[in-house]
Amino acid sequence: MAESDRFRWDQRYANESNRVDAPPVWLEEVDDDIPRNGSALDIAAGSGRVALWLAARGLEVTAVDISSVGLELVLQSAKAKGVHIETLRADLEVDPLPDGPFDVITCFHYRQVDLFPFIRERLRFGGVLIAEMATVSNLERHPHPSLRYLSAAGELRLICAPLEIVHYQEGWFNDHALARVMARK
Repeated sequence: MAESDRFRWDQRYANESNRVDAPPVWLEEVDDDIPRNGSALDIAAGSGRVALWLAARGLEVTAVDISSVGLELVLQSAKAKGVHIETLRADLEVDPLPDGPFDVITCFHYRQVDLFPFIRERLRFGGVLIAEMATVSNLERHPHPSLRYLSAAGELRLICAPLEIVHYQEGWFNDHALARVMARK
């Protein structure tokens, strides 16, 4: 990402009114298939809503994001909730993912198709990938995010291959066009 992207995300996370603490509700549907111990990697963690949820489950979590402001919010929230989370500021368009292997890898609302082979590589055998991305249909109702950040219909399922798809949904959820997946290595 360009330095301007990092600055934009830092500005967004500096504004407390944009902060969402609750994990995505649909994770309750796949709760039984998500490990409660081991290691987890939260890609594009933002202010940490998914990383905090994973840590509260008992996982050792590493939260990766381009925004140092977002990662500071992760650390503050983790301290307040009594959980430990490692943070790593990285531009994933140029910096590598942590080595792993991980029992759980999450990626919410960050689309970088060429990252998925590295995600699959860092997933432990039997581990799960949980991801959610906006799809191009979202432009029917919303001008943002732009086409660059939207997945084509069925794309999320395809870029998870050859992982076993455990759960997949694509459609309109709370007025946003999204694709959701849970896949196992």
